[in-house]
Amino acid sequence: GRKSIDALPAIVSSIPMFVEPYVLTRYATNKVESIASLLGFQGYHSAFFHGADNGSMGFEAFARKTGYQDYFGRTEYNDDNRFEGDKDFDGTWAIWDEEFMQFYALKMTEMKEPFMTTLFSASSHHPYKVPAKYENRFKDETGDNNPLHKCIRYVDYCLQEFFKTAEKQPWFKNTIFVITADHTNIVSEEKYNTDLGLYAVPILFYDPSDTLPIGIKEGIAQQTDIMPTILNLLGYDKTYLAFGKDLIHTEADKTWAVNQENGVYQFIKGDYVVQMTEDTQIKGVYDFKKDWMLKNNLSGKIGEKEQELQQELKAIIQDYMIRMVEDKLTVKSAE
Repeated sequence: GRKSIDALPAIVSSIPMFVEPYVLTRYATNKVESIASLLGFQGYHSAFFHGADNGSMGFEAFARKTGYQDYFGRTEYNDDNRFEGDKDFDGTWAIWDEEFMQFYALKMTEMKEPFMTTLFSASSHHPYKVPAKYENRFKDETGDNNPLHKCIRYVDYCLQEFFKTAEKQPWFKNTIFVITADHTNIVSEEKYNTDLGLYAVPILFYDPSDTLPIGIKEGIAQQTDIMPTILNLLGYDKTYLAFGKDLIHTEADKTWAVNQENGVYQFIKGDYVVQMTEDTQIKGVYDFKKDWMLKNNLSGKIGEKEQELQQELKAIIQDYMIRMVEDKLTVKSAE
């Protein structure tokens, strides 16, 4: 999606953003599962971490609804005497990432294993500040005056410090880490300022034990793939509902991504991106591997392939809409 509230349902519950963010729809009270609830049935303890005011952005409510057992926000951070409380507040959003990620690492060590946790960091958001002590260290050295760059350099440092602490913990080598962005922000290159590029975020899977089948793979990935990928890596063998797919065991030509904004759906599969309006009219078809800037509209020029992709996109949309309206977002409710 394009907003933080689009990302959370996609990442933890494999629910995409169509028309409006799921948490703002009239169907937000539907029964819905998540990595936390599914693993909870297998004995996993779960917790959601967000260094902003408790309740901020509706994250706590969504976490509770989707089966997270604990929530750690600014309140819990302030209550931990190992840290400086609100002295570490960034003045706008939340506790600075460096301190909150250390809190995150140490709190996991206090949890009973196995556990599943989610951290939503905050320091790479507007107004694009870094702690005063790092003003001269994390500058934008690219020369394009992108205010986000110094924040990303700071967050990279915070992650480095987090992993320095995490690797000393007893749970480290028995943990799968996933790192992704909620959405894109200020772009520095025009290739990320297109209808396609605006959705290009990193998704990384890291296995410190180096025993899982994780590596560089061809294919197309999206946030909704995170839940099924993790569940399959863990050997989860129960039936569950997801709009994404397992990236590790899905052949490259069967991977795909879908998004929607301003009344236009985008379906990316194989070599092509198909753009379709809400009334199912094809707006554009592009060979994005050769034409990332989406300059050459191939609609009407690729034969049956265009209709095949359009039908698959329509099926995904139909499945989503029916499940929303009929409250069938879980296996049990679908039965």
